[in-house]
Amino acid sequence: MQANALFSNQHRGKGVIGTLTGLLSLYLSFAMWEKFNESLGDLVGPALGVVIGTIIYLLYQTKKNEREFTQGSNYTTSETTSMYRDENGRMQQVDSDAEVGRNPVLFIAILYGFIVLISELSWSDLLV
Repeated sequence: MQANALFSNQHRGKGVIGTLTGLLSLYLSFAMWEKFNESLGDLVGPALGVVIGTIIYLLYQTKKNEREFTQGSNYTTSETTSMYRDENGRMQQVDSDAEVGRNPVLFIAILYGFIVLISELSWSDLLV
């Protein structure tokens, strides 16, 4: 890999946005899981609620893993990625450069913070 390809505009901010998205997903998953367990516990009792919730979680996770592993692993992470065949006939991918400001890290961070704030004020109560 060339040094200029490593520090191109396409890759700038990509890891931070991925990390913020992962943290937001974890927050929403934990908040929704807590509300689900509260509701299920009110409906069938706390002990049976934990059993039912765990079974539902395991079924969901199994289906999710099956979908991920059966897609053929041909997912590209950049919208400007192009595929071509090299001289040996193998498929290669090339990330082309995007314009400056393509990955707006600050805007994404503010947007995700706003989502967490609104969730906390309206329904979640996970952090408070």
